[in-house]
Amino acid sequence: MRAMCLESYGSIDRLVQRDLPTPEPKNGQVRVRVNASALGPADYRVAQGANKFLHGRKFPMILGYDFSGVVDSIGPGGSRWKIGDSVFGFLPYGPGNNQGAFAEFLIAQADQIARKPSNVSHSHAAASATSALTALQSFRDQGKLPPANADVLITGVSGAVGSTAILVARRLGARVTALGSTNGLELAKRLGAAATIDRKAPDFVEKASSPYDVVFDPAAAYRWNQWKSKLKHGGAFVTTLPSIAFVVDKLGSLFSPSSVALAYVKSTNKDLEILADWLEAGFEVAVDSTYPVREIVKAFAKYGQGDLLGRVVISVDNGF
Repeated sequence: MRAMCLESYGSIDRLVQRDLPTPEPKNGQVRVRVNASALGPADYRVAQGANKFLHGRKFPMILGYDFSGVVDSIGPGGSRWKIGDSVFGFLPYGPGNNQGAFAEFLIAQADQIARKPSNVSHSHAAASATSALTALQSFRDQGKLPPANADVLITGVSGAVGSTAILVARRLGARVTALGSTNGLELAKRLGAAATIDRKAPDFVEKASSPYDVVFDPAAAYRWNQWKSKLKHGGAFVTTLPSIAFVVDKLGSLFSPSSVALAYVKSTNKDLEILADWLEAGFEVAVDSTYPVREIVKAFAKYGQGDLLGRVVISVDNGF
């Protein structure tokens, strides 16, 4: 199979096309012919060698976590899936993952994918997977978002997770305040944010008028200590990046009526099926740009420049 491979950590220029053996599914697995993927922060950090623990360390390394495609082969032992089924999901974030979605084929666990709705493109299904489940699990599981009359503040609303989190929070019935810069705030308004705050304003915390059930920080740019006065009793600050500051705030929150939590995402069929229902009903993430997989270096360069408005989609089918 053809794949775009990283030959060593460091420069994204080390991504090159290679012909590799087509993987075979084992018990409980399916092989997916990849139609689309999406570029995310994990891909960028792993490629630079900053987050090696997020991916297996075998070279040549195939990155790409999000995917949408068609079941091509089924491992022994039977499966709920049939050859030809359109499915989507994302691969595990961890050292056990040795092959990604920037390739013609990938191996997925049969219980960690969901059926792609027929009225949804492969590109939008792939672009939704990690970002939507990160937001869903952050609000529901780490943030303990109340089921009704909830208020949330979301940072980094121009990014993949931040912009998608607006849609997810609204699906969960919450009122959204978006924190970002000019273009991101315009996007947030289009996605349904009820209020916006310019992060460049010197008094941006004071401008947050409502006490929040959850402050979700996908940008990993802020601290609980900054926002604790704006959290409701029992509210939570959820960030996406472990750090010394996070540990300090976590300890400090033990003596506070609000809490600090670290977002982590797990691919489950149950949550992907929730997302599939949302997608079928019109849930559509923001897409900044689309690149064929053969131009993955250009996609990485675009991602590294920042100033994105949504996800960077990678077209794999007919993209080599």
